[in-house]
Amino acid sequence: MIIVELTRVQYLLSAQKIKDFDSLQFANQAMLWWDDYYSWSRFPPLCMRENDEDICYLFYEVSKNGEYLTIHNVLTPKVHRGKGYAFALLEHLFLTLAPENIKRFKLLCVSSSIDFYNKLGMNYWGVNHLGQYYCDFKMPRSSLLEIPKIVEDTNVTEFTDENLLKIYEKVRLNGKEFDAKDKKIHDDCLKKMGKRYIFEKLHTRVKNL
Repeated sequence: MIIVELTRVQYLLSAQKIKDFDSLQFANQAMLWWDDYYSWSRFPPLCMRENDEDICYLFYEVSKNGEYLTIHNVLTPKVHRGKGYAFALLEHLFLTLAPENIKRFKLLCVSSSIDFYNKLGMNYWGVNHLGQYYCDFKMPRSSLLEIPKIVEDTNVTEFTDENLLKIYEKVRLNGKEFDAKDKKIHDDCLKKMGKRYIFEKLHTRVKNL
């Protein structure tokens, strides 16, 4: 098993081999997102490869000031899921970046990824208008297994007021703008997240600023 960086052409050729429609659609959306907003040369996606088959993809970036790692998309085609590949690829990224002393990581989690991020121990600050769940925590230093403890120790007071308001602005509607279909998806996600969904904690803190 190896981990490689992909150019746009390499990613396109690789993604075309994905057989299930949902994964292929997600892979295409990730490519278009990178085309429009990010850099294939500065932050090429990572790919885990086994026996010449690409089994997991990861899109990420590091902020210009080096403070944040942002996880944009993690994709494992359905045929390869449940084998720990996404965890291993994320672990590789975090350990590779550890010497850079990045302070925090954030991600926007889609509804289909809730089960995976629950297993990592994540909490969710709220949901944006696209139905993505926002996470923002200190960087683990040696393993993703540190995340549950990091999340447990997190307090809204560790953010500056300015940064807290920026987070809140992303999720302040908290699903109120969803149509019936998206509301059903959101309700199902809330059941999965349970106490991990901490929007009210964020909302209370913002009200008291």
